[in-house]
Amino acid sequence: MLRNLDAKKYFELHLGSTISDSAWYRLKKVLRDCEMVLNLENLQVVAGLKLEKQYTKLSLKQLIECHVQAQKLANQKVIVKGDVIFKELQKRTKNKAHRTTILRWFQGSVTQVNGKYFDKERNYKAEELVKVFASALMYEAKYSTIKLGGK
Repeated sequence: MLRNLDAKKYFELHLGSTISDSAWYRLKKVLRDCEMVLNLENLQVVAGLKLEKQYTKLSLKQLIECHVQAQKLANQKVIVKGDVIFKELQKRTKNKAHRTTILRWFQGSVTQVNGKYFDKERNYKAEELVKVFASALMYEAKYSTIKLGGK
């Protein structure tokens, strides 16, 4: 666990700007609420999420919750076939996400194999899919009236 001042400076470094003391304490509360430990890795992730937040209407807390849920899926250390993942993503988004949208989620987080980011026959490790499922959870939160974390 980091000292408060060191953690704040590290966060600002990855954010690329300073953060007020009141915003810092609100951010720490969100981290506690989402059961994230105040460490270097989590601060780097949250700084990245905060930078991405400018492109979405979701709150930072919702983004962090999406990331935490996706990380829990990745920690299961399973290997899943592409067609199963695709069906799960469709189910998660209640078939509202278009096939192109789902494929775009793979482009942003999975390495290419044979010129493809997604292949229904390919086996994916759960840790490869963190950003894919985080994108699906953000999509679901954006287009759903269901509150995140209420499932």
